Amino acid sequence: RSKHEEIELVSLEEFYREAPPEISRPAITLSEPHQQTLARLDWELEQRKRLAEKYKECLTSKEKILKEIEVKKEYLSSLQPRLNSIMQ
Repeated sequence: RSKHEEIELVSLEEFYREAPPEISRPAITLSEPHQQTLARLDWELEQRKRLAEKYKECLTSKEKILKEIEVKKEYLSSLQPRLNSIMQ
């Protein structure tokens, strides 16, 4: 058994529908199962790289938003003493 058999790949229909022609190469891969498997693994790798990049962008965005929330919380917590002093 090969290690790649443990990876759950997209269906063949989805692969040929979504993968770009330079990866799917239907002229070659439709008749050669080994080349088809290699192409599907290449597509899987490409998708995982893209998703990993998107994940990093989301984490960066999340951290930025959390910092903004913290700044706003500090502002709001400092507002109460100022309001009290104005009221007096």
